Amino acid sequence: MYKGVAEFSYYKSYKALKTLKPFLKDKKILVTGAGGSIGSEISRQCKTFGAKKLILVENSEYNLYKISEELGEDIIVPRLISVLEYKKLDTLFSEFKPQIVIHTAAYKHVPLCEANGDSAIENNILGSKNLIDIGIKHGVEKIVNISSDKAVRPTNIMGATKRVIELYAQNVPSGKTEIVSVRFGNVLGSNGSVIPRFRQQIEDGGPITVTHPEVTRYFMTIPEACQLVLEAGAMGKG
Repeated sequence: MYKGVAEFSYYKSYKALKTLKPFLKDKKILVTGAGGSIGSEISRQCKTFGAKKLILVENSEYNLYKISEELGEDIIVPRLISVLEYKKLDTLFSEFKPQIVIHTAAYKHVPLCEANGDSAIENNILGSKNLIDIGIKHGVEKIVNISSDKAVRPTNIMGATKRVIELYAQNVPSGKTEIVSVRFGNVLGSNGSVIPRFRQQIEDGGPITVTHPEVTRYFMTIPEACQLVLEAGAMGKG
C-alpha cells in the first residue's frame, strides 16, 4: 500500500485559490523543463490560475510539442532551448521579461547521473546557475528552484548537484530577485519515479528491491507536488 497519497482537486481548493491566484494571475511565467512530468503540470496549473503568458523552455522537441498542443497557442511561447545555452536564455529573458521563473529542468535518475557525472554536473549545476544568474540580471521577481530530498546530506552525484545549487541560490547576491528552493521526492508517475520499476518487478514475480524490508515510503501525486512547488513560490521568503 502506498502511504501519503491524497486525492484532492487543486482546481477547487479554497486554499490554492487564495494563495496561488494572486501569485500567478496576469503574470509572465517562464518554466524550464516545461514538457516534463513536473514542468508540464506546473504549466497547466499556471494557466488555470490565470497566467498572462507562459514561456515554455524545453530541450525535448516531442515533449515541448505535446504540452504546447495541450495548452493552446493563446498564452504560450514554446522555445527549444537547453539551460546550458546562456546566450539564447539571455535573449529570451530580454524579449519576454518573465516575472516568475520556475526551474524544473534537471537530470534526475540517480544511477544514470552516477554513470554520467560530467553531464549531471553540467546540466544540474551549470544550467541552473545560468538560469539564476540571468534571472537576477533581468530583475525577475521570484525564482523557484526545484530541488530534491536527495540533497539532504547527499550520498550520490545527483543529490550533490542539487545541494550545490541550493547553496548557490542561498548565497548569490540576488538584488530584488527572491529565490526559493523546494525539496520533494517520490512523486507518483513522474520522470524518475521508482513506481514503474516496482510495478515491473511485481509483474516479473519479484523480488521488489526496497531499501529495507521495514521501510515506509511516502508518495505524493504529480498535481499535489506541483501545487506544493507553486505554494512554496508564493509564500517563500528568501
